[in-house]
Amino acid sequence: MLTLPAIFAINHLLAAESWARNALIPHCGKSARLCLPPMDIDITVLPDGSIAAAEGVPETRIKANPSALLRTLNGEMAEVELSGDIEFAKTIGFLLRNLKWDFEGDLGRFTGDILAHRMAGAANSFFSWQKAALWNLSGNLAEYWTEERPLLAKAADVSKFVADTDKIRDDTERLEKRIERLALRDRNS
Repeated sequence: MLTLPAIFAINHLLAAESWARNALIPHCGKSARLCLPPMDIDITVLPDGSIAAAEGVPETRIKANPSALLRTLNGEMAEVELSGDIEFAKTIGFLLRNLKWDFEGDLGRFTGDILAHRMAGAANSFFSWQKAALWNLSGNLAEYWTEERPLLAKAADVSKFVADTDKIRDDTERLEKRIERLALRDRNS
C-alpha cells in the first residue's frame, strides 16, 4: 500500500546524491525487504543505482523495530536484524543513516530561495522546540514516576535489589551445603 510512495521518496533522495546511487550500483539486481513498522518495503536495485518494487521474495532482509528507524534518522546507531547478503544490507543501512532530504532545496523550486530558507529555518526551530519539549516532558515524567509516585524503580534501587538477591542466593547455597554436610555426618555417626 505505501510501498510505491516510499520507493518514490527514496528515489527522490537518491537522485540528488550521486554517491548514494554509486554505492548501490554494485548491488544491481539484488532485492531486499525492509521491515520498518508499520510497513514492509520490498525493493530491488536497478542498473542506474535507483530502486524499484521487488517481485518475489527478496533474498536480503532488514528488520527494525519502530524506535530503531527513528534513532537511525536521528543519526544514532540502532540494532536491526539482518539476513541474506550482509554487504548489501550494510550498504542499505549506510544509506539510511547518511541520506538527508534537502527540504529547503526542494521547497525553493516552488517558492524561491529566500522564502524557502525562512520557512526551513522556521520549521527547524519548531522541530527543535518540539524535541526539547518532548525531552523535558519525558525527564519530568521519569522524575515524577520515580520520586513522587514510584511506578519506576531508580537505577540505584534496582542495583541494590540485584545485589541483595545474589547475596541471598549465595547464602542459601552455602546453607544447603552445610545442611548436606551435617546430614552426611549424622548418617556416618
